[in-house]
Amino acid sequence: MKKIVVIIFCFSVFHIKYMNGQDIHFTQFYASPLFLNPAFAGANVCARVTMAYRNQWPGISRTYRTFLFSADHEFSQYNLGAGLLMVNDAAGTGNLNTTFIDPIVSYGMRLTRQIALRVGLQPGIAIESINFNNLLFGDQIARGGNVPTIENPTQTRTYFDISTNALAYTEKYWFGTSFFHLANSNQSLFKNGASFLPFKYTLHGGAKYALNKDETDDFKKRFISPAFNFRGQQDFDQLDVGLYYTQFVFNVGLWYRGIPLLKKYAPGYANNDAAAIVVGVQTGRMNIGYSFDITISRLNRLSNGAHEVTCSYQICQLHKRKPKYGLMLPCPKF
Repeated sequence: MKKIVVIIFCFSVFHIKYMNGQDIHFTQFYASPLFLNPAFAGANVCARVTMAYRNQWPGISRTYRTFLFSADHEFSQYNLGAGLLMVNDAAGTGNLNTTFIDPIVSYGMRLTRQIALRVGLQPGIAIESINFNNLLFGDQIARGGNVPTIENPTQTRTYFDISTNALAYTEKYWFGTSFFHLANSNQSLFKNGASFLPFKYTLHGGAKYALNKDETDDFKKRFISPAFNFRGQQDFDQLDVGLYYTQFVFNVGLWYRGIPLLKKYAPGYANNDAAAIVVGVQTGRMNIGYSFDITISRLNRLSNGAHEVTCSYQICQLHKRKPKYGLMLPCPKF
């Protein structure tokens, strides 16, 4: 058994230049709006601060741990929104670390009496780093294990990235699209290597329906909100789809991630990732959400799912500010 493990490891190391990964993702994508679509910057009427933490597959040692911080504000006199997005992701024994620092600017306009549009631009920098001292390369194994590698890695790579986005919404519906990694930047951690960041696109949207429109008691008002987020990158794509139910300050939701009936990546390997349970509390200014992913792919016996916590805080009292263009964005707030 040990020989098999060593062989698999050696094969993986020797082919590291050809391995591909995908972008960071969040189960509560609507709770990290600037990460989903930078055109959301300034769309909340009030200035807003958001934080998120995701621990994916905690059953597997040192997998994916992601931290997010964002802040945005609307300059209504100029129809502009401004924001800042910072994300850090750490993965694996080598502590592969990815950090994004992205300023954001958005512009809003009203197309009709019932439809508003926002467009966004997100330039920024990314920093990739890894601790190669924690890794064992194939040439080291071939020469006994306790010798320096002949590979020529670099510990850090910094590169420029840029994305563009659009968001249309009414008082009940919202729909957006984002185009990421337009700069096609080289993210290789080998000094003379070439590994270009693949283009990614997303389509996302949702709605908010009142189940008892005539109810005047805030405690008894009930809403249901379906939403979806489709994303594609190189040969891979996935769809998050689900809904959440809101009554008073409480939210509960059910979500699914994958495209099992329409596409398989390979024979016997379905596009079938996870189901998620979401709960949240929304007060006047503070919104807190927690989700747990139930892995339904082949990793279900090892991964132990994924935990995600989100928190956002509005700087002003929403009822004291009139929404721009007379339209309140119907997106989820937790």
